Amino acid sequence: MKYFVLFSSLLFSNILMAYDDRENVKFNGVQYPISGDVSVSEKSDILFETPLSEKINDKFNRVVLQGEVNDRNIDFELWIVPSTSTVVKSSNSVLCAYIGESKIYPNGRFWARFDITQPTNFIKFVVINHGVKVDIFKIKIYEMQVLNISKKKENEVIITSTKEYSLGDDIPFKLIRRDEWKANPPKEDYIKHSPARITIHHTAGHYPEDYEDAVSEVQFIQDYHQNAKGWIDIGYHFLIGPLGDIFEGRPVLVVGAHVAGKNTNNVGISIMGNYHPPVNNEVTQKSIDSIITLIKYLKDKFKIPKNEIYGHRDLGATDCPGDLLYSKIPEIKDKVFTDTATVRVNVNLDDKDLENKIKNAVYNW
Repeated sequence: MKYFVLFSSLLFSNILMAYDDRENVKFNGVQYPISGDVSVSEKSDILFETPLSEKINDKFNRVVLQGEVNDRNIDFELWIVPSTSTVVKSSNSVLCAYIGESKIYPNGRFWARFDITQPTNFIKFVVINHGVKVDIFKIKIYEMQVLNISKKKENEVIITSTKEYSLGDDIPFKLIRRDEWKANPPKEDYIKHSPARITIHHTAGHYPEDYEDAVSEVQFIQDYHQNAKGWIDIGYHFLIGPLGDIFEGRPVLVVGAHVAGKNTNNVGISIMGNYHPPVNNEVTQKSIDSIITLIKYLKDKFKIPKNEIYGHRDLGATDCPGDLLYSKIPEIKDKVFTDTATVRVNVNLDDKDLENKIKNAVYNW
């Protein structure tokens, strides 16, 4: 653990862009995703820093965040103001620095985790130069959250299998199974549930450009959920890429981690990308077609009514799944529950009774 005296010259920040998710740590005047472009030649050891956060009233012992950078030769630190400090936001506040665990992927996607041993209400995130090669260092932070990690509840019905609690092989659409995208096994036992509702999300992060990029993003999300947030597995049951690929996440018959306090019997489907201003990724028709196909199957299999399909913001204090995607949920629900296929039937048989029976059977199918 290290201690710093924070001078006013360190309080600047190159922060742009926005995604106002009320589950994220708030910084005055700053929105998510937090972005910065920094001239390396003009910087010393500190490449990038957020301002000191607004007051965090929740009790927490872990801070997690994820985003993208364009150079991996960096270190991450979290600076906090201990609750015992009598001065909070002064330019000479004494801060305690934590060096946590982190992982930076070859494509620049990163996550970081800091376990906090001191009570605090104010934090800031700092990037340290460790031999950066680029002239302009770029960072984008999609999410920064505080967590209160606690022990597993007692007397829960737990299971260890994955395939037994997944959709069967007879599904009428292509599902990219866990073994196909090389999912890691769950860290602990699952808890069984019976799907009765569906919640639509967006990942509010990286927007994959192709299939390989989508596979990498699903792998990253599972890694972040398991090793930064401390969850047993990826939180969503299904993820959909911009090209319409449907990925199997956590098995559908076990409790996920996608709506705080409302995960039991709730199937989480997340479309990869950020569909909220000012990012506004394109909601592709392929992704819409895929989510309609998936929800149609799930509502038939589990007898889920139309009024039990939600956007994340309907169930919690968040902007998820973004204004763009949320605006399409009524259309998605209508097509899931009211669309009927047009079938052209041409039957030429000598037996008119048989011909009529076949026609009636097809029309009533």
